[in-house]
Amino acid sequence: MTESNESERTPVTVLDTTVLDAPRARTAALDAGYASVHLFDSVDSTTTRARELLMNGTDADRESLGELSVFSTLYQSDGRGRLARPWTAPPGACLATSIVVRPHASTEPGTRELPEDSYHWLTLVAGLSVVDIWRHYGAEAHLKWPNDVIANGAKGCGVLAQLVPESGANEGLRSIIVGIGQNTNMTAGQLPVPTATSLLLCTGRTVDSTEVLERLLVVFARRYRAFLRAGGDPEAAGGDPEAADPLTGAPSLLDAARAVCSTLGAEVAMSLPDGSVVRGVAEDMDAQGRILIRREDGTLAPYAVGDIEHLRPANGSYGDFRPAH
Repeated sequence: MTESNESERTPVTVLDTTVLDAPRARTAALDAGYASVHLFDSVDSTTTRARELLMNGTDADRESLGELSVFSTLYQSDGRGRLARPWTAPPGACLATSIVVRPHASTEPGTRELPEDSYHWLTLVAGLSVVDIWRHYGAEAHLKWPNDVIANGAKGCGVLAQLVPESGANEGLRSIIVGIGQNTNMTAGQLPVPTATSLLLCTGRTVDSTEVLERLLVVFARRYRAFLRAGGDPEAAGGDPEAADPLTGAPSLLDAARAVCSTLGAEVAMSLPDGSVVRGVAEDMDAQGRILIRREDGTLAPYAVGDIEHLRPANGSYGDFRPAH
C-alpha cells in the first residue's frame, strides 16, 4: 500500500467563525434584491452606521440604499437592544444585522403604498424569518411577543425596529431600520444570562454564520414583499408564498405570527412603561400587532408596548425559559 504524499492531499477548508464571507454574503444579498451591502469585520453598531447614512449622508448615499439594504457583522462593540440596553458579545458569537427598509423607494410593479401605521409589523416579519431559519437548522424556535425569538426555552434572537427620518432631498420621508441580533456560535460560557441560548447550543454544532445571513436576507425580502403587495394589511392572505397550502393558500402575516407565538395561551406578567404590572393570560394578537391579555379581573385588554414575562406557558410547564447549559 502506498501512502499519499502530504502535498497531494486535498486541503481541508476550515470555517472561520469570526468574520463573514463577504463575497458570498454580497452575492446572496444582491440576488435577493438588496441594493446596497455593508459588511464589517467589526463595527460599533450596524444600526448606528445605517442611521448615520440615512440622516447625515448625501442624497447619493441615501439613493444607493434603494428599497432594501443590509449592514452586518459578527462583532459590534456598542450594540443596543430595547430601552437602550447594551448588547455585546465576543467576536464570532453573534450575527448582528440591520436591514434598512425604504418603502417609498419601491419600484416593484403591482405594489400598493405601505402606510406608516403598518411599519411596526416589520418587527414580526423579521421575527418570523428568524423562526424559519432556526427551524431549518433543527432548533425548536418560536416568537415571544413582541420582539424575541426563543428556542428550546431560551432567548436566541432579539429584533428592534426604528423609524428614522431621512434628510436632504428626502426630507419628510421616513425609513425603517430593522435590527436583528442572532446568537449563532455563542458557547455556554459566553451566555450573558442563563436565559439565553444560541444555534450552536441548540443544534450541538458550529453553524456557518454567513449561511445564516444569506438565508435571513432571502426570507426577509420574500416576506416583506408579500406584505408590501398586501398594502401592509396583516390579515390579507399570502403572507408567505413559500408556506402556501395547496387548498387554502398562504396564511396571512397575522395568522403566521399567531401560529408560532409561544406567548399566546401563556400566563404572563406585563411590565408597562408607567411602571405598573398587568397579570393574566395572553389570549390573542390583533390586527394592530397588540397582545390581548385576559386580566385577573376578567377583562380583556390590548397592549402595544411592554415587557412580557412568561409565568405559565401554554404547554402547562412552569416557565418557558431554562438554562441552555
